[in-house]
Amino acid sequence: MKERDNYIDNIRVLLTMLVVLHHAAVTYGAPGGWYYKEETGGLPTQLLLTVFVSVNQSFFMGLFFFLSSYFIPSSYERKGGGIFLLDRFKRLGIPLVFYSLVISPLTIYIAITHRYNTLTFKDYYLNREQWIETGVLWFTAALLIFTFAFVLLQYFSGNKTKRSSTFPGNRSIFVFAVILGILSFFVRIVFPIGWTLSPFGFQLAHFCQYIALFIVGIIAYRNQWLSTLSYQRGKVWLWIAVVLIVIGFPGIYILKIITHSELDAFLGGFTIQSFVNAIWEQLLGISIIVSLLSIGKYTLNSQGNFLKILSRSAYAVYIIHPLVLVCISVLLKDISIAPLLKFAISGVSAIAISFVAAELLVRIPIVKDTV
Repeated sequence: MKERDNYIDNIRVLLTMLVVLHHAAVTYGAPGGWYYKEETGGLPTQLLLTVFVSVNQSFFMGLFFFLSSYFIPSSYERKGGGIFLLDRFKRLGIPLVFYSLVISPLTIYIAITHRYNTLTFKDYYLNREQWIETGVLWFTAALLIFTFAFVLLQYFSGNKTKRSSTFPGNRSIFVFAVILGILSFFVRIVFPIGWTLSPFGFQLAHFCQYIALFIVGIIAYRNQWLSTLSYQRGKVWLWIAVVLIVIGFPGIYILKIITHSELDAFLGGFTIQSFVNAIWEQLLGISIIVSLLSIGKYTLNSQGNFLKILSRSAYAVYIIHPLVLVCISVLLKDISIAPLLKFAISGVSAIAISFVAAELLVRIPIVKDTV
């Protein structure tokens, strides 16, 4: 990778760390599904962790899709359709199968053995109801589908590429975010937040952003949008994101009180609460993405040996971190300390151990060729 693109790898590392912390937050009180969860210490803990995961959810997986698709055109053009697809199936498909057959069942088994001490792994594995467990690798499954759709489109369109558009202005970015919010609102009438498409683990409530940013990543590469990002633009959108966080969360809570509504009203359905939440979420997410890319280009572009190691291991960390985090959480379960402290200890420890383990794994030739 060219040096000017080092910030992209560094952002990937940051996002991977956020994924681990996100799941640690869900473990100790934030809303969401996870392999292992504990009772929290009360409303303040739940609110703080909810704010954390809500901000994450607004942008981090969408940015993953953007960064993943950004380099797809160059790889496709360099390798050709057949070799490109084979490489994608190897890099995305093999980890997906391994996770489903090994890591996910082992993680689930460890998460439930503190309640069922007599259950053996063999008994659980052979008698489990679901044999396809994508877990956190729903992302790679979706990316594989999106990539296949890209290749089909290239084939039928004659692989014509255009490089003529300029980076959208702030008004266009704002309109784009609002449109994403409206589309998300309509999708959530049928598929509310929390509803998962089995067996892939897709939360369709968030897929408008994922699909859109995957497409935008391809367009951005072909038009070299990232090369035109300015630090000043990043500061503007950072302030917008801060305002949306500072005003948005109290505003949504006030709306909940005024309308005497339950949380479900914000998650989906034809409700004003769901509409407000969808618009706010997408505006916040796009604001953070634009600011992170713009500011990161100028502040995160250096990469020494340590960051190179982290970058090389990031994908493997994403794959193995559920097993590491659940093991740590189970070991901490009988320690009587505040949930927020457990969140910090388990999250930071899981990041450190996952990166060490991943670095050792990627040194194995068969793993190195896959991840």
